Amino acid sequence: MPKDLRTFIEQVEKYHPSSYLRTEHEVDPEYELTGVLRKLQDEGRFPMVMFDNVKGNDLRVLGNALGSRERLALLFDTDNDGLTAAYEQKQGQQIPPEIVETGPVKEVIQTGDDIDVTTIANIVHCEGDGGEHGEYISSGVTMVKDPDTGVYNAGIYRIQIIGPNEMRLDPGQYSHIWHLHNKMEQRDEPLEIAIVIGHYPTMYMASQFRGGLDDDEIHVAGGLAGEAMRMVPAETLNMNVPADAEIVIEGKMLPNRREWEGPFGEFSWYMGPAHDANVVEITAITRRSDAIYQDVFNAHPEHNLIGMVGREAGILSKLRAVVPTVQAVSLPFSACCRFAAYVSIKKEYDGQARNAALTALGADPFVKLCIVVDDDIDPYDEMRVMWAVATRVRADKDVIIIPETYTVELDPTAYSIEDDTKNGALNAKWIIDATKPVGLPFQEVADVPEAVWRNVDLEQFFGNTPR
Repeated sequence: MPKDLRTFIEQVEKYHPSSYLRTEHEVDPEYELTGVLRKLQDEGRFPMVMFDNVKGNDLRVLGNALGSRERLALLFDTDNDGLTAAYEQKQGQQIPPEIVETGPVKEVIQTGDDIDVTTIANIVHCEGDGGEHGEYISSGVTMVKDPDTGVYNAGIYRIQIIGPNEMRLDPGQYSHIWHLHNKMEQRDEPLEIAIVIGHYPTMYMASQFRGGLDDDEIHVAGGLAGEAMRMVPAETLNMNVPADAEIVIEGKMLPNRREWEGPFGEFSWYMGPAHDANVVEITAITRRSDAIYQDVFNAHPEHNLIGMVGREAGILSKLRAVVPTVQAVSLPFSACCRFAAYVSIKKEYDGQARNAALTALGADPFVKLCIVVDDDIDPYDEMRVMWAVATRVRADKDVIIIPETYTVELDPTAYSIEDDTKNGALNAKWIIDATKPVGLPFQEVADVPEAVWRNVDLEQFFGNTPR
């Protein structure tokens, strides 16, 4: 059977059963659904939750499916520590899609007057979202096909529900969809889009692939899943859509038309400001008869995790070309899995750490701080990273600031070149070189011999006590 969202649910039930909760209690989609996830977060818990009874919604809703590195590791038959390396290996093994005549996503087809997106997407996530139109699709993978090359691109963007057949979509200027829509606007033509809700998580991860315009992200999704993605012709568009998705919303992003959208709680856990956004006209909705609406809580760790692994792998790949001795890259939760990168290298010569940092900062526009540490520091252990900063950094020599670089508009501290008091897409980037100098004396680390402490069996001393 082809991999889909239900495959992933089965994997979680089998390997992490305590990480999957299900409730038939009616939940209000305005704040209460995300309120449940927020309460779990406050208790340090991030299970996948199936809401079987959502008020005013025709479908079940699955929340927080991607909110755990351990669950994401199931996709690659690895564990938390091996996740980024496994992703990096898989992303280079692209597999073209398989075109089929039909699939589960075609069990229900709505066109014309039958279209009503509000019956399947009615969740209000954060206080203040969208003003009077607070319902957002935060989990949709927006697919587009380049009309000139036929290459498919995918990304996740905030999508505001305005009415039964109208939405507003906000891609940043750094995105490929912005580039393609701009190209179509020059021709005064709409850009066809398909919004995919609910699929095997490798599709979501492929949408965050940091490649070029000629990289087909449906091929990337196939490589990550280890099998071709099944694709079926859309109902109203000149493109194919995933046959095994839960829901597909077909539409057209209209040319030269903008309407007010937002504000919206973002991955930064701040309210992203309102502004003019592209208008989308819905032309069809297709779905499974018992479709599961997969939701992503926007201002929540799940949102941060979706792009983290792909971004880590993308930075790691680019770093290997510059610093072959790079050990690992971490995008920490403390920086929203976007704004900071911790890089561990086996340092061979002075200046190497700074070259690594410059590469990391250029590899991903979101990253504005890079801390480089020696290979004795685990970049996933933030306490150890900060220990290296505290004990190996001379601030007057090892902290470097690069002004006026492009970041992203959603950085709360980004500014405009015309007026630095207004939000824009510019910010300073900075480097902290927390590596020891090569060839100079440095104090030795104090520790118990590793061969001793790693082999200690605590049960011999304390029995089988809870951890």
